[in-house]
Amino acid sequence: MTKPNREELAYESIIKLILESQFKPGDFLLETDLSQKLQLSRTPVRHALAKLVAEGFLDKKKKKGCFIPSATPQDAKHVFYARERIEGLNAASAARYALDTDIEYLYQLIENEKEIACLDEKKWKRAYLKINENFHLGIATMSHNKYLEQYCKNIFWRSHAYILFFDTDYHGETSIGQSLGPRQHIEITKAIENRNEEKAENLMKQHIRTTFEQLFVRI
Repeated sequence: MTKPNREELAYESIIKLILESQFKPGDFLLETDLSQKLQLSRTPVRHALAKLVAEGFLDKKKKKGCFIPSATPQDAKHVFYARERIEGLNAASAARYALDTDIEYLYQLIENEKEIACLDEKKWKRAYLKINENFHLGIATMSHNKYLEQYCKNIFWRSHAYILFFDTDYHGETSIGQSLGPRQHIEITKAIENRNEEKAENLMKQHIRTTFEQLFVRI
């Protein structure tokens, strides 16, 4: 395995640990501990942590190391405001550029999302995390705009950390009901399929806004 691949593996593995709630806001991510947990040398772990700090996913204190920033309502507002705008643009661009195979892929993810609804919370959380990531980042890729795709990737992971830290009932025990996620994903996908850029953008923005409104009462 080449050096860049080891660094990418460390980067993705650290994010996965955070999003699986193995760490919480305020926790320090120690280089030596992560190296042992991930069975990687310290160098790729160090570089991955530095990248996460540069992207704003982690903060760093001199002589203490990297840590997960404390979650605040104000930060959540900023994160979801940015995500709403960026993902709205991605959806609009996807409505213009997505291939038929891309749209089929989105519909398959929606079917997978419906199928996991009966799982227990722990299994559901792992499965949902991957499906939801593939849906949103898949649309970002379909936008054919590398800048929007990269911005979406960064802000998605930060906002998803909020969801998993503060909304343990996100998979359905909400006032809107368990079908919220699949229903809104279906509407977004249909707008993309119909090449309706404005509708795709507005539906995606509303989807992100609804997620934030549900989450905000828990922060």
